Order: sequence, then C-alpha cells, then structure tokens
Amino acid sequence: MAHSRFRELREELLRAGVAPRHARRAMLEMESHFEHVIDEETARGSSANDALSEAHRRLGTNQELVRRYAELPQLRAWSRRWPSMWFMIAPLLIYLAVGFAALMVVWSIAHRMDPYLHRIHVSPDVTHDIDLAARIVLLWCLPLCVAAGFTRLAVRRGIALRWPLVCIVSLSVFASLSDVIVMVTGGPDPGQIGAGIGISSASFSGQSLHAAVLIALSSLPLWMLRRAQRNCQLE
Repeated sequence: MAHSRFRELREELLRAGVAPRHARRAMLEMESHFEHVIDEETARGSSANDALSEAHRRLGTNQELVRRYAELPQLRAWSRRWPSMWFMIAPLLIYLAVGFAALMVVWSIAHRMDPYLHRIHVSPDVTHDIDLAARIVLLWCLPLCVAAGFTRLAVRRGIALRWPLVCIVSLSVFASLSDVIVMVTGGPDPGQIGAGIGISSASFSGQSLHAAVLIALSSLPLWMLRRAQRNCQLE
C-alpha cells in the first residue's frame, strides 16, 4: 500500500507540472522519510499498524505534498514554464530534424550506390513506389508520430488541452504544405538518387484535405488518453 501511494504521488506531481527528475526525487525523499518514521515508531514499541498510521499522519496527504511542491517555480517542468515554445516550436524542429536526417541517409546511400546504379535499369514503377513510400513516411507517419509523442507528454503532465491541439494543428498544416521528392533511376544517364524537401503551393484543396486528415488522425490518441485518464480518476 505504501509503495502504491508513492507511485501515485509521483504521477500526481507530474500532472501538477513538476519536472520528472524533481518528482522522482520528491518521491524517494518522502518514501525514505516514511520508512524512517516507521522504524522510529517500531523502536518505541508501537505495533506495525500503529507505526504505519503514524507515518502516514506525519507525512501528510498526497494533496498537501503535491501543493507544496507545485508552488515552487524552480521545480516546474519546461513544458509548464514555456508551453508555447514546447508545443509549437519544438514539434516543428523535431519534425524537420528527423526529416533532414532521413534525407541525409538517402544522400549517404546515393553516394555508395552511384556506381552500381549506372549499371542497372530501374523501372518507372519502382521509382514511383520509392517516391510514394518516402512521401508516406515523411508527410504522414512522421508528423503523426511526433504529434502522438507530444500528446502523451501533455496528458501525462496535465497540460491544458489547447496546447496539444496547437501542436497537432501546426504539425499537420506544416506537413501538408511540405513536399518530398525521392528519385531513383538507373543507367548511364542519369543513374542517381536524388531527394529534396520544401514548401509547395501546388494544390490548396489537396493540402487542405491532407491537413484535415492528419488533424483527425493525430487527435485520436489525445481523445483516447484523455478518456483513459478520466476513467482512472473516476475509479
């Protein structure tokens, strides 16, 4: 029971905006103090149940402990101190960084395979399929994964609902405006791999649909996590 209480205390501290390292340290300190009180009471001749009750009484309720720690600004997580930067700028930077890293991998492959590509024929269908796969990964899967990660963070830390929604919308719009091209051809001319990413305004209707679908898919984890959180609170 005592160990369960301290695990719950850590979760409550996280939801109150306390940084994970401070929440873990607070949990360990409270648990250590709790066990010290039990040993002290047991040494005085108290029964196990009496010692446990006294330890709970002297420690205070979890609500009191959470309020005490949450009132200290130096213990608050960055996501609570600067939510606009954490849920608007950070997701876009991560999305761009991972996309750039993926293109660097393509460039590395191109450098190694260039002599080989000059000696083979790559059909247009294969070129199209590779380009389509790159688009699916970078313009669909990647923004969904980044949004899901920040959504989980927001729900776990008890962040206001508007911030994960801002993250989802900004990522979805940015991804819908982006364009990725990965070209693989073979033969003496050109026999190369090329890749690029940029902003496109070719089709507003298609980009709007892309953004709407991404927003809908990215919102599903948020809805599921919030629902699970409410069910836990009701229990």
